[in-house]
Amino acid sequence: MLKVSQKLEYAMRAMIELAQRRAEAEGTLVPAREIAERQQIPLRFLEQQLGALSKAGLVESFRGSGGGCRLAKEPEAITVADIADAIEGQMFPMFCLEPSDHTCFQDSRCGLQGFWGDVARAIQGVFEQTTVADMVSRHRKMTPERHLIAPEALLSRLS
Repeated sequence: MLKVSQKLEYAMRAMIELAQRRAEAEGTLVPAREIAERQQIPLRFLEQQLGALSKAGLVESFRGSGGGCRLAKEPEAITVADIADAIEGQMFPMFCLEPSDHTCFQDSRCGLQGFWGDVARAIQGVFEQTTVADMVSRHRKMTPERHLIAPEALLSRLS
């Protein structure tokens, strides 16, 4: 089965986290360390993904005390395709679809190549139609709004 890279998964989780924080308090900067802790992403790895997202104009980063990052656009204006392009560049499910790769002995004369082209277009279509706002909505549906037992309640029971 086709797999999305861990780099892309981490970038998408970071974007969801930033979009959720944006909804809570517009303009708030979120330190990379907080995103890394909340999303269980190694900080150095996350910083690389945030750098690529910033270079693509999807995230704004500010250094120094009180620094952090935030979305550069509204979550409704950022697609999964934007994130994937920033992190991976154009993705091909098979090497034979890459315009510069002509190593296949049946280059351009194979029924499989057309099939893989259909797969690539289908994935691209889903990526282009899905926004960060859509991903936040999906995330909220899967995440309980409140804990059954608050952490503070658990701690008070121990004393």
